[in-house]
Amino acid sequence: MNQVKEYLKEQAIPLIVLLVMIVIASIVSPVFLSVTNFRNLSVQIALNMIVSMGMFLVILTGGIDLSVGSTVAVAGVICAGFMRIMPVGAAISFAILICVALGTVNGVIVSLLKIAPFIVSLGMMSFARGIAFWYTKSLPISWLPFPGADFLYVVGTGNVFGIPILALIWIVMVIITAIILKYTVVGRIVYCLGGNETAVRLSGINIKKWKILPYLFSGLCCGIGGVVLAARLGVGTPTGGNSLEMDSIAAVVIGGTSFNGGIGSVSGVIIGVFVLGIINNILDLMNVPSYPQMMLKGAIIVAAVILSKIRENSITG
Repeated sequence: MNQVKEYLKEQAIPLIVLLVMIVIASIVSPVFLSVTNFRNLSVQIALNMIVSMGMFLVILTGGIDLSVGSTVAVAGVICAGFMRIMPVGAAISFAILICVALGTVNGVIVSLLKIAPFIVSLGMMSFARGIAFWYTKSLPISWLPFPGADFLYVVGTGNVFGIPILALIWIVMVIITAIILKYTVVGRIVYCLGGNETAVRLSGINIKKWKILPYLFSGLCCGIGGVVLAARLGVGTPTGGNSLEMDSIAAVVIGGTSFNGGIGSVSGVIIGVFVLGIINNILDLMNVPSYPQMMLKGAIIVAAVILSKIRENSITG
């Protein structure tokens, strides 16, 4: 009971926001509470949920990864394009490995050269997006005519016992992230790096090596997210993942993760993703144009940062 009370105290604001959004959504649209809409919602949030897991680990260390959207685009176009010349499993694996490599480059530069994550990932954002446009010649690549299309089609549209496969994928990624953070050395060091990097260094831990891993994991999540996006759309597009960095950062911060690092939980990120997903779902059901949606997301990010700062000040006294 004490653990439950402590959790509710820590996640009070995100949980209240989520409940308010559910109530508002059910009032605004009677369709919202339908099983079909919840199934659609679980598919709509799949990409952001997967990518937010990687962003969460990076922010826990006090860093940030602005390249996630561009890296997702790289995964999508590489997967779709390489299905022409290799089996679908190999194409998916190669696309994910490319993204892992891009994430690792981010981590190496941030860790070894001690350059600000904002600058490094900003450069990678432009570099990776350039790869996507260069490889596709600025045109989407449909994977439907290629061998293995049936597999991706099932991934993008299939269900298992009524649960969309895309929802099962993000559930697995959430579980993996939770296990890493709760039961492995990596998770403990990630929290420590965000909490007090100097203390970790003085304890004799090689922080350069461990600081690379969150960016590597972010690249892995982006690779999986890019394949998921391509499977859902039927194409790999160089514009895929646009504004995803904003959505994933917003989800992580709304969930109570501190921008300074060291504070946050997987369940909080899940709440944050659902809050954003419900907002998008409501606006789509009301046929609200995309530009007001962007404005609302920007306002939500600022509000989430303010609430996060208030929460940190209350914890530190």
